[in-house]
Amino acid sequence: MPTMVIVDDESIFRKGIAHLVKGFDLDWEVVGEARDGLEALEQVQRLQPDLVITDIRMPRMDGLELQSALAEKAPDTKCIVLSGYNDFKYVQTSIRTGVRDYLLKPINKDELYQTLERMLDEWRQSRRETDKDNALFKKSLRSQLLWGLVQGSVQLGDSEMLEHVGLKLDHSGMYCMIAELDKESVQEERYRRSDPALFTLYLSQFMEEMIQQHFPGYVFTRQHKIAAIICEEASEQAKRRIASAARSMIRKIRKISDITITIGIGSGVSDLESLPTAYKQAELALLYRLTDGGNRVLIYGEAAANKSAVQSAKDWDIPELMIAEGNAAVLRREVQRLVEELSHSGSPEVLRQHICKVILQCYEMAVNRGVVQEWLGERDIIKVLEEALSITSRTEITGYCEEMVLSLSAILREQGRDHVTHAVDKVVAYIEAHYAEPITLSMMADMVYLNASYLSSLFKARLGCSFVEVLTRRRIREACRRLARTSEKIVLIAESTGFANLRHFNRVFKTETGRTPKQYREEMQKQGMA
Repeated sequence: MPTMVIVDDESIFRKGIAHLVKGFDLDWEVVGEARDGLEALEQVQRLQPDLVITDIRMPRMDGLELQSALAEKAPDTKCIVLSGYNDFKYVQTSIRTGVRDYLLKPINKDELYQTLERMLDEWRQSRRETDKDNALFKKSLRSQLLWGLVQGSVQLGDSEMLEHVGLKLDHSGMYCMIAELDKESVQEERYRRSDPALFTLYLSQFMEEMIQQHFPGYVFTRQHKIAAIICEEASEQAKRRIASAARSMIRKIRKISDITITIGIGSGVSDLESLPTAYKQAELALLYRLTDGGNRVLIYGEAAANKSAVQSAKDWDIPELMIAEGNAAVLRREVQRLVEELSHSGSPEVLRQHICKVILQCYEMAVNRGVVQEWLGERDIIKVLEEALSITSRTEITGYCEEMVLSLSAILREQGRDHVTHAVDKVVAYIEAHYAEPITLSMMADMVYLNASYLSSLFKARLGCSFVEVLTRRRIREACRRLARTSEKIVLIAESTGFANLRHFNRVFKTETGRTPKQYREEMQKQGMA
């Protein structure tokens, strides 16, 4: 409901206008009355009304001075001027300073009604635009936070920030899905004529419709990819339902628009910390479009090119352990054997595509061990795969595959197990010393030159708990020490041990200890007295 303050040095005029406004069939509410500009300015700052109706001639601060003050201190508050016939020169000045209307004394009831009705329409339109702007801002912020979550750059413990933009993620199970337009399904002229962002917007609407109909979850876009986080329990049955819904979406898009898309789906994960892993898996699954073709759903771990051709050659791959061990001579022979056997399949396309699968296998290893940049340098994996698909010489493709496999193997051999152990120990040591500072898994991964998802898996394998659990327990341990041994205020302890706010600290503390900070302090004090 819009509000107003009435300003006039004569009480009878103030009461009269208030009475008229109350009797109108409009939504205006009079929230304050003032005798002069100074009193009105104080009420405007305190009540923040949408409208001020003011007389011009008043003691201390007149209507003109009030208008200037409102323009500076409350620019969103509209103003209507009351005046007598002899005050018209003041009215002209008022209009130049932004006054929306003026009314002559004595007030005409119909004129006042019409003016307030028009002002009400303007207020409603402004609110609609403000609500729309707020919704767009919240949607943009939500998209940024979702992107941060799948990249491991958002602090996962700050649930209040996620709730502020309406993100409620079910930690019991989550999947990541990425959809991308198959450019070859769009005529070149049509794609060149259209803004690629319009295709992204169009496809994202289909994705949002699918999510709303079938699953709890959220959709966001990044560049020309449309991504979704689906909150479903991690199970084979859930994965099949998600894949089925994705296939239905692909068929619908093709039927309506005569274009095709490909969707990659990662494995289900059970906590937010593992979400970057699920997203990376969806990205990797999507890469198999280069070998399997588009217009389909590709599920991480299941994507395979030309299944009918490879069924008779079960050993058409290179074991990961062989690559990690780094015996160059053995690897070279293995690559040559692979190319030789694939060449006998009778299909050059099968040969090139399966070499791409070997490169993708190496890429997954590089991602998991955090050595992608060291392995590929400035090259992009898409370009690498396109290069492999463009090779027509058997000798060249053998050499290309040898180069990719041997270079990764050498990097992994040099990295060694000592580096892995050292990386976890180094992060734990950093947490011990810097627990009070903002720390994220992504920051720590950069510090030890590893992929965030791989570092997360190392924590669980080496320590039996997650990175977030290690960080949280260190902070809680320090908070317990201060609660027991100092008289510091609880809010200061929360801030100085790395928690975003007191509410978050109280919730995490009770989860970890079974007591509130206040209860814990009282219990420790009683034990000390005993």
